[in-house]
Amino acid sequence: MKKYLLVLLSVTCMISLGLPVYGFGGPAPAGGGNSNIYMIDDFEDGDCTSNPEWWKFDNVAPKVVGNADYQTGDPVCLGAIKKYSLNITGTCTDWYCGGIGTYIARKGVDLSKYNAFQMDVYGNGPGSGTVKIELYDDDNGNWQIEPDPKKAYAPLYDDLFAYNLVVDWRGWKRVAIPVADFTDQNPGVGDDIWNPNQEGGTGGLLQTQMIFIGPKKSSSVKFNIDNVSLVVK
Repeated sequence: MKKYLLVLLSVTCMISLGLPVYGFGGPAPAGGGNSNIYMIDDFEDGDCTSNPEWWKFDNVAPKVVGNADYQTGDPVCLGAIKKYSLNITGTCTDWYCGGIGTYIARKGVDLSKYNAFQMDVYGNGPGSGTVKIELYDDDNGNWQIEPDPKKAYAPLYDDLFAYNLVVDWRGWKRVAIPVADFTDQNPGVGDDIWNPNQEGGTGGLLQTQMIFIGPKKSSSVKFNIDNVSLVVK
């Protein structure tokens, strides 16, 4: 995967410009499983640097950890989390902590039937932090995102849709966010239409990023995520 310069932005700049883009193609995740679930990562390989690779930027410190110490919350999650999850911690400056992302698209895999983004989240109560979940679709048919360094590394040609998830509960909770609830972050760029399918040579839904924002201007974030997936709801 190509490496690009990462920059730290204030939360005001991030919100207005849709946040920086750090992923530009690379190895696809394993996916598979239940036909109504496209698993992006369940972290059961004990790693977040391969199959799939998650890139990280700025002050966030993602780490795959055992779930023995995380055994409270929604029984549905407790039955699904298995051995490992991804622990997210980091210090926030001007609200912003940093983020992670991974490439989703696979040749010949149509993701258009999946209408929700789902993951299991272990919260540490009010003040755990906010996750800005981003989805990028390919509008210029080259299977990658080109960033604009003049506009906080926002996509030059492709759509960016996002949803803010406030983590304010304790224990595990399953969140399934309809794609319809994601909002266009860069109107006038791309075609401003959700295009997860691979039509006309495009890569469809290319990648996801998660940006972590603190509960206060100077604060920290702390929670776990697991079973990151696309689902049919």
